[in-house]
Amino acid sequence: MVTMSSRPYAVILAGGGGTRLWPLSRPERPKPFLPLLADGSTPLTATLERLLPMIPLDDVYVVVATSQVALVRESLPQIDPLHIIAEPISRNTGPAVALATVSINRPSDAPMLVIPADHAVLDAAAWRDALIAAISIAAREPRSLVTLGVVPTRPETGFGYIIARGERVERFTEKPNRDEAARLIAAGARWNAGTFVWQRGSIRAALERYGAAVLAGIAAYETVPAGPIDTLVMEPAAADGLVRTVPLDCGWSDIGSWSELRTHLLAAALRAHPNEAPTDMHLSVPGGRTITVRVEGGVMFTSPNQAVPIDLARMSGDELRAASREA
Repeated sequence: MVTMSSRPYAVILAGGGGTRLWPLSRPERPKPFLPLLADGSTPLTATLERLLPMIPLDDVYVVVATSQVALVRESLPQIDPLHIIAEPISRNTGPAVALATVSINRPSDAPMLVIPADHAVLDAAAWRDALIAAISIAAREPRSLVTLGVVPTRPETGFGYIIARGERVERFTEKPNRDEAARLIAAGARWNAGTFVWQRGSIRAALERYGAAVLAGIAAYETVPAGPIDTLVMEPAAADGLVRTVPLDCGWSDIGSWSELRTHLLAAALRAHPNEAPTDMHLSVPGGRTITVRVEGGVMFTSPNQAVPIDLARMSGDELRAASREA
């Protein structure tokens, strides 16, 4: 049984303003707050639902930019408003984790789970099992910082990779080319899902050691250097032998592009109805526009003023960003 002093708590990192899911995702309503999943839920609401069987609602917090606090309240009305931690400005996950570490008053030995709000999972029980295993490592090795490593399904060039010997992480590699990704997978590397478990005191000590400027600058948040927790803490901590990993095999997706979203939605449809052929799925966009996830291939964007649909899944990142600026 978990004692009161060591009761785990979860920090959901929400927000962001990416354009990879343009024209559905916009700065005023980014990916965590969009009904992208097969059941019509948003990634943020699905994240909370996955957590609640193991973490009580009173132990869940959300970190989000001030400009998106209203979106969190709209999406998660059950969350105590005092559990929504507002960043004056988005500064990436490094400062967000530091802000949560100092703002949430928990014992130093309390396990702190850091969960992205914009990912999708097919097997929620397997996801929770991996978190429970990570909590066990953090209890056994109080100084350790634990990261979940997704068992890869392909040599993906858009993800970071975790290179480990057993539980111990030796290093991280960010977005390798295809040949290097294939070599890493053959050697046992896993995708970095940006999901972490550590004791509150451990991440505080790691921030003091590797990110002292960020920790000291929390009060003047707008001046804090922006950057991910991976480069701020996890990479130097791995070099010092402090990082551990557990495998995550749960049908994970970052749904970070239209092709990724299409793959996830088709997998979810087949999982829910294995004996039925999937059908095209439709997402509505303001202004009479429609996103169609096509079974036979592609993600089509149509609008009343366009005679020819645009296949979003075949647009490059630069093309999507350019289209986002023009929209």
